[in-house]
Parts: sequence; C-alpha cells; structure tokens
Amino acid sequence: MKRGAFQGGSVAALGAEDIRFTRNKANTIVYAIALGWPSEAMTIKALGTSAATSPGKIVRVQLIGTDAPVVWKQTSEGLRVELPKLYRPTVDYGAALRITLA
Repeated sequence: MKRGAFQGGSVAALGAEDIRFTRNKANTIVYAIALGWPSEAMTIKALGTSAATSPGKIVRVQLIGTDAPVVWKQTSEGLRVELPKLYRPTVDYGAALRITLA
C-alpha cells in the first residue's frame, strides 16, 4: 500500500492492526483509532515507554462509545489493550480509544 491518501481499493486492505492517531491541543489526550474491530488483544507499539515517539506515562484508556472497562498495560514494547469482551458495537468498522497521559 502506498503512503498518503487512500488510493481506490487500498481501504479494503486495512484492518485492526492499522492504527491512526490524533490528539488534543494540550497533548494530554491521544486518540488511537484501529481501522477494524480487534478480535483479540492488540499492542500499540507507538505508545510503549521506550517508543521513539516518547508518549509519556499513560494513566487511563477508554473505548469510545461505551463505559465498559478496558484492560490495558503500558510496557516498553507498547500499550497492550484488551477491549471489553461483552461489548459489541452496532458497527465494527473500527475501535477508537481515548488515552489519557500523565
């Protein structure tokens, strides 16, 4: 897949392992959007304590769209996230995480 804007059928090749990020202006909240619904725990390498992105310490992870708790752990390898097992969204095109930094 080429870098940059989506090119034709390239969107069909995207899945839960493809993650996009945005943040708030104060740099206290990072939003990580998986472009598919993860069927198992996922690790976001860019949010690890030893990542080149230097995200800082994570203090809270929430799945947007539900109050169901998310199991997570930040390690040097990445942020490991397990989505709520009993929660199923009305559509499973992706999962958006709200990640609060210290």
